[in-house]
Amino acid sequence: MEHTDRNEYKEHGVEQEIEKSHVSDETNQEKHNGSAKTTADPFYVRLLFTPLDFVSMAFLFITLVPIRMVAAFIALTLAWAVSFIGLTNIDQTVPVSGWRKPLQWISCFLGRICCRCCGFSVTLTGTQVSRSVAPVLVVAPHSSFFDALAIFWTGLPFIVNREENKNLLFIGKCVQFAQAIFVSRERRESREECKEEIKRRVNSTQPWKQFMIYPEGTTSNRKALMSFKPGGFLPGKPVQPVLIRYHLKHDTVSWTWDQPHGFIACFMYTMCQLRNKVELEFLPPYEPSEPEQMDPVLFASNVRREMSDALGIPLCDMSYEDIKNEYSKKKKQ
Repeated sequence: MEHTDRNEYKEHGVEQEIEKSHVSDETNQEKHNGSAKTTADPFYVRLLFTPLDFVSMAFLFITLVPIRMVAAFIALTLAWAVSFIGLTNIDQTVPVSGWRKPLQWISCFLGRICCRCCGFSVTLTGTQVSRSVAPVLVVAPHSSFFDALAIFWTGLPFIVNREENKNLLFIGKCVQFAQAIFVSRERRESREECKEEIKRRVNSTQPWKQFMIYPEGTTSNRKALMSFKPGGFLPGKPVQPVLIRYHLKHDTVSWTWDQPHGFIACFMYTMCQLRNKVELEFLPPYEPSEPEQMDPVLFASNVRREMSDALGIPLCDMSYEDIKNEYSKKKKQ
């Protein structure tokens, strides 16, 4: 496997620059479609339903959605109860063991049921390797809160989660029992503590589960791959890229910056589909070179490039902070 630093990417014209809200995927399209050229905005989502689509969704809303909601609520309540019991006198500085281990698997199974209740049909391609081969799972592209389904189909790895989610009704206890690392984006101290905890767990000889990270740190419509944050690459250990591919008639799952519908509409539109096909593709583990082990930014960049090539989409170099500032300005205008 060849590794290339960022300067070499730019010298060869491979890395694509994307200005603020638009992505030019000219190079990618020329590669796959000859001289075809397209422009895609990675934060733009508009749902165009036909009258027949509305009839279908209305029918499912009346007949199937109530059953799905009740089943999901029961599964979520049970998962909360299991997690609440498992958290009793737990030591979060060590991996879950003993009688708590079966409870974690039950919680994971109930999470799958919740996803099924949203109409998701999950297909796995490729092979997930063990922690001893690749202790870190890198998941992209990140487009929705529904991407959390990857957690349940990979054996409940620990993740990094926002501090605010720690006390969410029902979900908060489940996330805590999964031994997530909580971080506040606004506090630098919290971010540094998070990095150190990631390195401690990944490098530990204790039987921690794999660490799963969504390195983009923000959501898009999956038409481009955002910048990767280096946190999951700091330990310098092998990683396994995991691609999320949604095979949908309408992109009801995306929840990003430029769309007229919000969280509730996104959730309900998805619930009102008979079936939502999603594929998790496990790429071969990526073994970092010595320079990459010393430079997590380079490591992240090269993994990102490999995932971009596998997805057939361009790169977008905007960070979460860039996007937040850009769309904050637009809202004020």
